[in-house]
Amino acid sequence: TLLMFAVRSASSVSLLRLPRNLAACRRRPCAAARPLQTRAVASAGPDTMPFNFGGASDKVPNVFGVEAPGVPMKPGGAYNDPGSVPAAVVEEWAAFLAAQGVTRTICLLKPEELECYAAPGYAAILQAKGITPALVDIFQPGAADRLTAAAQAAEDAGEKVAVHCSGGEGRTGLALGAVLVAQAGLSAGDAAAEVVAHAAATGVVRKLKAEKLEALLANGQA
Repeated sequence: TLLMFAVRSASSVSLLRLPRNLAACRRRPCAAARPLQTRAVASAGPDTMPFNFGGASDKVPNVFGVEAPGVPMKPGGAYNDPGSVPAAVVEEWAAFLAAQGVTRTICLLKPEELECYAAPGYAAILQAKGITPALVDIFQPGAADRLTAAAQAAEDAGEKVAVHCSGGEGRTGLALGAVLVAQAGLSAGDAAAEVVAHAAATGVVRKLKAEKLEALLANGQA
């Protein structure tokens, strides 16, 4: 048996049909009371860091990877021309690093990528924010020694250092692998595997093949 209720609205009168035995609905959900089924949508977790920022490995806890401010000269990106990256973009990025306790960077950008930053420029903005940058074009002779020396200087000072190229993936992964070889004593193969596995575990993107790391260490440049 159903109970009939009249519900009056401003424009109409409608009837609601309710089960006589309301306790039955408490024991098993009525069709009208079942929650809507929605399609799951993947999203970043609450602990996901912006700027592709994450540690290199637990073996070198003061070394991090990150993308460059504005990701200059990215295909299809917004900042591909000289002076196109506003100073405010660099300042926001520097403030984020400072909030993570980072006081040094190892910048792997090429000269033409650095030219994308508006005055006063990448290095000057970071220095004004209390962050010391080391500029190391990884494609130039002696780059491997310079980047590992910069990482070791941060280690000796007990400071956190963030390594970056433009997107924080390829060259950054290569440099992090070199640091793992120098500071943790890993082989090139083990260092490459460690960089990629740790990145996957922490939700960031790093790209590194052992043969590229071996070539960097053998030639001193990428």
